[in-house]
Amino acid sequence: MNNYRKANTELKIEIKKDAIQSNDGSIHLYEDEQKSLQRKLQKLNERQQDLAMK
Repeated sequence: MNNYRKANTELKIEIKKDAIQSNDGSIHLYEDEQKSLQRKLQKLNERQQDLAMK
């Protein structure tokens, strides 16, 4: 019975670790997308300023 509980607990720990790693990966993708959008916005602002100066 104790071996079953130990195995069950270890399995739950592994499942939670996998979920945390998956969430971490999603966070990194979100951060990368956010940085990309910020760069695009900056370029658009620069173009707008260039056009305004002409």
